[in-house]
Amino acid sequence: MPYREQPPLSIAALNAASPEDAVAMLAPVVERSPWLARRLAGARPFADAAQLAALLRRTIMALPRDERLLLLRAHPELAPATPETMTAASQGEQGRLGLAHPSPAIAGRLSALNRQYSERFGYPFIIALHAMQDLDAVLAQFEGRLHNDPVEEMVQALSNVVSVATARLARMTGGAAIGEAV
Repeated sequence: MPYREQPPLSIAALNAASPEDAVAMLAPVVERSPWLARRLAGARPFADAAQLAALLRRTIMALPRDERLLLLRAHPELAPATPETMTAASQGEQGRLGLAHPSPAIAGRLSALNRQYSERFGYPFIIALHAMQDLDAVLAQFEGRLHNDPVEEMVQALSNVVSVATARLARMTGGAAIGEAV
């Protein structure tokens, strides 16, 4: 599936939507986590995108461990072997830094890092690519975070999920970054 920009999201339309349509509207914000989209949709109405972003942040950071893992494992690795299986949002985010189709050397390096990270923490490395200047910065973070304590790393990973989700929400609602957490 080639990358395409996410459709605009109107908070008024989200508030007025059926439960199923509201979940579909929120799905691009929360990477392959319809259970989280349902939870957010159930908290309507929202005064504005900032209120939704604040709820998103609070909800993610307060998840119990099993749901944290479910959310983190829904995210793709960096530079996966089959980039077309990523969501449109992930394709765009990874494509911006050349991660959708990296050079063989970078692909090999990332494959090794992905494997080490997954073996150590049990979920893929997650970084808010929208906040990264270039691939060197991404690689430095990746290598550095491999040495984190597992509890510290889970907080880092969740904070990056929040940053990604709020950036997606801001992009979809036409707003500036909504209190990003990274």
